Amino acid sequence: MSVRITERQRFAAIIAAATADLPSDMPLNERKAAVARSCPRWTRDTANSERAWQAARRDYLVPFGYQPMTKKAKLARAAGMPLFDRGESE
Repeated sequence: MSVRITERQRFAAIIAAATADLPSDMPLNERKAAVARSCPRWTRDTANSERAWQAARRDYLVPFGYQPMTKKAKLARAAGMPLFDRGESE
C-alpha cells in the first residue's frame, strides 16, 4: 500500500528544503521573501494548488511571528476604521 501525500504536504516539503539553511533569527520579511522565491510557478495553475501553497506558507511562517489575516480579522479591522479622517482641527 502506498501513502499519498497531499499537495499541501508537498509544498511544505518544498518550503522546508528551500529554507533549511536560513538562520533562526532572520527577520520575518526576509523569511517571507525566501519562501516566495521558493514558490514553483505551477502552483498558480489551479485555485486548489494556490490555496495549498498559501496554507503551507502560513503553516511555515506562523512559528516565526507571522499573523495571518483571516476573513474575521479583516472584518474586525474594517469595522474599527473611521469613515473620514478627522484631521487636527477638532
